[in-house]
Amino acid sequence: MKILALSDQVVPMIYSPTVAEQFADVKLIVGCGDLPAYYLEYVVTQLNVPLVYVPGNHDPDDLNVPGGIAVDGRLVHVNGALIVGLGGSRRYKQKGKHQYSEAEMLCRGFRLLFAVLFVRLRRGRWVDLLITHAPPQGIHDAPDLAHRGFATFRHLLRIFRPSMMLHGHSHVIRNLDKTRSKLYECEIVNVYPYQVVDFPEMR
Repeated sequence: MKILALSDQVVPMIYSPTVAEQFADVKLIVGCGDLPAYYLEYVVTQLNVPLVYVPGNHDPDDLNVPGGIAVDGRLVHVNGALIVGLGGSRRYKQKGKHQYSEAEMLCRGFRLLFAVLFVRLRRGRWVDLLITHAPPQGIHDAPDLAHRGFATFRHLLRIFRPSMMLHGHSHVIRNLDKTRSKLYECEIVNVYPYQVVDFPEMR
């Protein structure tokens, strides 16, 4: 299954009348945060495939994308895939929206554990895809507090065992910047500003 994953920047080539032609084989759209609702709504309308999304640290509290599925703090089943979403970034302002301390993100992540274990018992499967805004600690992140990754995500990769993790937030400035890594057999992709990825077969 081909996934079009987007984050952090409106890409003129995608926000154009030719998007349906260019991405005709895409079966799922993933929004990894810090994108205007009109952009995501346009893409989902043009491609006519499911959209799942999480908020970034610059998104409004009431982010709502018509035609999309908000997966922040949720486990959903879309296109045969079990998907978990966790939006937001590290807290770097006292009252920032969609910003969390490490402890807060750990609580958010482990609140999902019961749902994941229930699905594991019922379906015999773990999570297939983890969608976040921020990266895991030490992978595609930066030393400044605003762009530091979450150690929580490393724990969730080990426990939830997804095949793939898609995140944004880390702006790619040079072609030398690494955008794909692997941890616990999970492929981790920085999608900024967009990536088309081949999602592995369902286990």
